[in-house]
Amino acid sequence: MLQLRSVLRNRAQTVLTSTSDTAVANLKIFFEFINENLLLKSIFDELIRDLPNAEQLIARMQQSRRVIFPSSYREKVKSCISILLNMVEKNEKPYALMCLIVTHQNLDVTTQETMRDFFLPVWEYLDEKIVSMDTFQYLLIRFKLNSEWFKREFLYSLYSSDTSKGELALDKELRAYLFNQGIDFPFSKPSSPSGEVDVLSMIERKPIPLEIKVFDGDSRNNSHIRQGLIQAFSYASDYGESSGYLVIFNVSRFNLIFRLTSKDVPQRVVIGDKTIYLFVVNLFAPEKSASRRNLEPHEITEEYLLKEMN
Repeated sequence: MLQLRSVLRNRAQTVLTSTSDTAVANLKIFFEFINENLLLKSIFDELIRDLPNAEQLIARMQQSRRVIFPSSYREKVKSCISILLNMVEKNEKPYALMCLIVTHQNLDVTTQETMRDFFLPVWEYLDEKIVSMDTFQYLLIRFKLNSEWFKREFLYSLYSSDTSKGELALDKELRAYLFNQGIDFPFSKPSSPSGEVDVLSMIERKPIPLEIKVFDGDSRNNSHIRQGLIQAFSYASDYGESSGYLVIFNVSRFNLIFRLTSKDVPQRVVIGDKTIYLFVVNLFAPEKSASRRNLEPHEITEEYLLKEMN
């Protein structure tokens, strides 16, 4: 993580010290770096959902002759990203955005002020998220993306060859991955007062309870996932941990979406003093190529997940 933060800082400083002629190129390089890193891409992809309209944001600022941002920190960052991406897409130099807002005649100074106002919040947000994300969360994100990008057809075939044992087969794949990443979990199905946890990983002798479920689109799957959340919470309580993990393998024809109070990455549900992190691994049935796949959404709300917890 320290190395990633160091590289991110160096790339960000290049953007912040750009001249009027190099700013757009440096922004492109920065965004390419984000897309090449699994952790940064997962954070960034969550941010760029439902971005505000850049043209409207810019018009409002230029009309008022000042920089205007939403009061919400996350929405401010999303606004900045929208404007920066618009700048890159149109190959528009930053001083063109700020010419009606600042009075500097020096184009390089104007450019750096623009980067300070619109780029700095994005860098700071990404850096904060890296700091707050622990090793185990990072590994699960890598597992998710590696599975979706490189092993989807293999894992789907593994599950579908015998669906009665499919969940167990995917369970073993996740265990093997964690072991290969240097995570030790000496017990396959360790017992706790609440039953048998799917995987009990150990990081520096600290137990990390992890529950695994499969979503196949059946009408009963909502309750299956809710039960997984309850189990992850129970195991976290049994082991005296502040967090637990629920990994959901989506083998259905639906795009599984959780509507949660928290918008942070990874997705999470807070229950009392416990936080349960949710990771959806999409192994959609390989009927069509990814570019032609238009999946119907299937939403599960936080209210539904927690209704048996009250």
